[in-house]
Amino acid sequence: MNDAVYKKFVKRWEEVTEIPPQTLGPATPLYKMAVSKLKVMPWPALVLVSTLLVIGIYFLIGSGIVFLVTLLQRGF
Repeated sequence: MNDAVYKKFVKRWEEVTEIPPQTLGPATPLYKMAVSKLKVMPWPALVLVSTLLVIGIYFLIGSGIVFLVTLLQRGF
């Protein structure tokens, strides 16, 4: 009795915990390449993205970024 219940539990556990590979259609090779590099060294990508984000915000709102940063600092 207990053996059958345990086997049923193990079978269900294997079904639930099995995760299929991640696919993104035609972008899957690009995704796998980017993720493999980010898993090893994420800091260069984070620095690049944050720098581009700051430059983009500067071009959007100009010197108003100083006001925005001051406002955020006062909030915390």
